[in-house]
Amino acid sequence: MSKTLFDLTYELARALGVVSEGVATGGSTTTIADSVERTEANDYWNLGTAWITYDAGGLGAAPQGEYSLVSDYALSGGVLTLRSTLTAAVAIGDRYAVAGQRYPLQLLIQKINETFGVIEKTDLTTVVIAGDQLLYSLPSDVLELKQVWVQPSTDSDNWEPIYDWSVQKSATGSANKLIFERQFLAGLAVKLVYVGYHQTLRVATDKLDDSLHSKQIVYNAAVKCLLWYKSKVGDSDTSVNDLLNIYQPMAQAANTEHAQRLPKKSAKTIHLVFNRP
Repeated sequence: MSKTLFDLTYELARALGVVSEGVATGGSTTTIADSVERTEANDYWNLGTAWITYDAGGLGAAPQGEYSLVSDYALSGGVLTLRSTLTAAVAIGDRYAVAGQRYPLQLLIQKINETFGVIEKTDLTTVVIAGDQLLYSLPSDVLELKQVWVQPSTDSDNWEPIYDWSVQKSATGSANKLIFERQFLAGLAVKLVYVGYHQTLRVATDKLDDSLHSKQIVYNAAVKCLLWYKSKVGDSDTSVNDLLNIYQPMAQAANTEHAQRLPKKSAKTIHLVFNRP
């Protein structure tokens, strides 16, 4: 199952060791109450982040998978007040996690997005063969077109690679153009395999591309968060260096193990003609 930004921020906060978890004893769409586990002083969790990790009904229903900044915390009743309104009320038995403001939610999101490089992408809809047309606009996020495939007929599920194509550079801000060297049957679909940037993840439900391993993202983002925090406190907090000594090797190992295998560019065929004596 694809990881979401919710999953990544929660896993990152856990990796950084700043998460406390509990079971709600009540709540609403703007509060989480836990009169058992939450014994911290007033305002302790202010400006932190809360995640709803499990719906007590066991069906994955809302508000599971939603997060929010914490605008206020009160010891009386162990009530976390949320800045964002959840799509459903927190119920007795829902599981949640909360982290303080050391690593703010927007920082977690920023550092996760900073780990993304280029990935393989496939497009099946942008280019459809038209009659008497050899020039087509490419998707706007194409960094390098690697392969072009075409359906042999309009009722076929098979794809055939083609090699007689080129890319024409367009003005900055405009999509580049795909140029075919021959006319194909109108109505045929075209598959484009290319290298592009991963989409920026902005909301909890945005998904990590399946070609990327979540542990690689979390470990690298953890290093970035720790370096950010160290730049603020220097060596006054020795736990930061201890965590860096753990996650830097883990990030390097994950980068090696889960390195992106980008598609190779289709080689153009060469037809040789021999004159018989």
